[in-house]
Amino acid sequence: MKRLIATLALATVALAAAACAPANAETNGTPAPTVAVDANSPVVVAQGIQFQTKDVKAPAGKAFAMTFRNQDTAPHNVSIFTDSSTSKRVFEGEIFSQGERVYQVPALTAGTYFFRCDVHPDMTGTLTVE
Repeated sequence: MKRLIATLALATVALAAAACAPANAETNGTPAPTVAVDANSPVVVAQGIQFQTKDVKAPAGKAFAMTFRNQDTAPHNVSIFTDSSTSKRVFEGEIFSQGERVYQVPALTAGTYFFRCDVHPDMTGTLTVE
């Protein structure tokens, strides 16, 4: 009986760890390509349940790194959509509480995109890709 309980506890821990893995870390068992963070990479900051950075820019036609600094204890993320209707998502960042993540965003065509926090949809901003 003790062995069964220990096995179930270990399985529960393994499942919880797998569920907490970054959403964009792998695709079909292949690690996501990393993109170098340069001085011109967009940085988005969340504080006070709002984005302090509401307008950012990124290069068109190539993958880029986006740094997201969550200065709240509340969970946030950055999801990018083609427009404010949020009908077509082009990127979904990991949700996390307090800290920093560097999201690897795929290449986007030139244009204006809408971003928001999926946990707090009133937190919004604009990404200009040029």
